[in-house]
Amino acid sequence: MKFVMAFFVMVVHFSPFKTIHPVLHFISIHGFTRIAVPFFFLSSGFLLSEHGHIPKPRLTKTLFKLLKLYLFWTLIYSPLILLQLINAPTTQHWLITLSRNVFFEGSFIHLWYFGASIIGLIIVTTLQKMLNTRNVFISLGFLFILGVLGDSYYGLSMTIPYLNTFKTTLFQFINTTRNGVFFAPLFIYTGMFIKQTQPEIKKQTLLISLICFLTLSMIEIFFLRSQGWAKDYNLTFFIYPLSIITFLISLQTKVSFNTDLYRSMATTLFYIHIYAYVLVQAILYQGDITRFRNYGLLNFVLAFLLSLLLAKLIHRFKHLRFVKEMMM
Repeated sequence: MKFVMAFFVMVVHFSPFKTIHPVLHFISIHGFTRIAVPFFFLSSGFLLSEHGHIPKPRLTKTLFKLLKLYLFWTLIYSPLILLQLINAPTTQHWLITLSRNVFFEGSFIHLWYFGASIIGLIIVTTLQKMLNTRNVFISLGFLFILGVLGDSYYGLSMTIPYLNTFKTTLFQFINTTRNGVFFAPLFIYTGMFIKQTQPEIKKQTLLISLICFLTLSMIEIFFLRSQGWAKDYNLTFFIYPLSIITFLISLQTKVSFNTDLYRSMATTLFYIHIYAYVLVQAILYQGDITRFRNYGLLNFVLAFLLSLLLAKLIHRFKHLRFVKEMMM
């Protein structure tokens, strides 16, 4: 399932159907594929949790590893980061923009996930020390709702006086609520709660629920589109139950082959796929990588195949400790 989610991330980033049909393009990048990152957060909470909590040594080790990965891949992507910042249409100095991005929004397109995971884990574990399970859920739910109102329901929130003032102030410092404060914590804690409670729900019930909530999610995003409220579609109300149901289905799904290779390949694909896309752009446009946003099905297919090729090449060196820790 992790491999599928990595593929979904690539679909969202590369918009393969943009040049084919506007509705298909909209569904492909704002529909079911958007469960990928929530799924990763749920998985993190589930795997790290032990009896409803994350042991302190494990938490410290995980935070340190995430920080190392964040710094390493920020360094790897630094040429593209600088190119993007220099060409960005902004009145701010690029160093100011970079500093804000590193701490609040992610240093590059997909690297925000590391920072969000770090902040999300800190928030969840801190709240657990002060509140019971119910109140932790209420607190994180409140943050998530604020995040939704600052993302897909942004236009609606700006018509509400107090929210308008809050969002106006907030967005002077950040550009998105897709971060470790508003987005990650609720999913991380839900993953921990699932690990602790081990809910037994029939797969048939889950599949029916999946269809229902997928339908509701589609209705929601098209409604948001019709209203013109959405600043983005990272956080929507129905992405939460939809992600949980998909995660529960994945826990009940057994396969007859070893999935270790696919899991590690998925991680590598997530790390390198942007560079693969840029290489494809450079080849198609004679070295002109300023066409980074030149989407299309051909670009997507070539970038996906190149990502797989590069991932397989990296995995040839999996015996090296550095490669295993930082690239897999």
